[in-house]
Amino acid sequence: MTSALQADELLHEAVAATGLEDFGPGDFQDGLAVLMESLYADADLTPAALDGVLSVFRRRLENRLRVEEWYLSNPAATLSPIEGPVDIMGLPRTGTTALANMMSLDTQFRALRGWEQSQPCPPPEIDTEKSDPRRLAAMAAEKNVAANLKAMHLYEVDATTEDSELLGMAFHGQQFTLPVYRYHQWWRDSDCTETFAYHRRVVALLGSNRPPNRWLFKAPHHKFHLEAIIAAYPDIRFVMTHRDPAKVVPSYTSMVSTIFPESCQERDYAKIGQEVSDHLRIGMQNCIAARERIGEERFIDVHHRELVLNPMATLERIYSQLDLEFTKEFHDELARWQALNAPGAHGVHSYTPNRFGLDAEQLRDDYRFYIDHFDVEIEN
Repeated sequence: MTSALQADELLHEAVAATGLEDFGPGDFQDGLAVLMESLYADADLTPAALDGVLSVFRRRLENRLRVEEWYLSNPAATLSPIEGPVDIMGLPRTGTTALANMMSLDTQFRALRGWEQSQPCPPPEIDTEKSDPRRLAAMAAEKNVAANLKAMHLYEVDATTEDSELLGMAFHGQQFTLPVYRYHQWWRDSDCTETFAYHRRVVALLGSNRPPNRWLFKAPHHKFHLEAIIAAYPDIRFVMTHRDPAKVVPSYTSMVSTIFPESCQERDYAKIGQEVSDHLRIGMQNCIAARERIGEERFIDVHHRELVLNPMATLERIYSQLDLEFTKEFHDELARWQALNAPGAHGVHSYTPNRFGLDAEQLRDDYRFYIDHFDVEIEN
């Protein structure tokens, strides 16, 4: 069966499973077609792994159908107020997750949580969300996360997380959980204007019964499509994190190679390293060019060393630049969180750059434009 027929089959299965037919606005079928073609051409997954991936795609299509069904009964929700948002982005492995987890402790912000993204309907309600079955299932799943993944990434059920599911529902997500390299190339150059318009549609749904309205996003991959995000969220501000690419690229390569589904054959780890390095470099080139067009007033820059050495002072500076109150309650929550999550508290992420064909000096040469532009510190 061709990838086009497989895509059509997924659409039909989602309709059959829900009894619904309206998938809503946007150009999601374009991305689905490219993703399916790349999945079968590039990924070489075992049958069990392939079935698991297709089940995720099917769930996202079913979510689209349920979103439109919900809006039929709640049309005014499209007008749900959205303040900001504040968006944490940049290169991955630069402290975006730690920063997002800390800022999610502030009750001024509405976090975009993973458990509500993966099943947005019905939207959560503040009075019942603590016992929401989706949240409880996420808490149970978090307990089973492998130790090596906990050493790589901070997992917190109530913190804002990457919008992989919302962009996945639009089939215009980065999708670096899969070795679908043709899709990655297509996505980097794709027009995501309709994607983020749909993103806002689902965010409005999620916030319709759950204040506050000032949203906190976190997604390193937003650097690829900044202007499309601004088109959907005209008042957005960006907090951009920075770190030595010689640390970032091998660390991210190690992480994605760990979470890729099982392959039929031994993976070419040098290829993964090159794909990751090229992908992140292009994203940063896009980001710098977009910042020059957008204007610097939307951006706050945070360096990794600054965040690690003095997170409290770093947060105070960010809040000052955002004109937000840094309350005593938030300060106390930050102190508690930082005591529990000092570097290394959940294990050490060990990897060897050479395994991925990566060399520190070559990476710094490749990313010299970025290092010089933001005065990024070179680490030992």
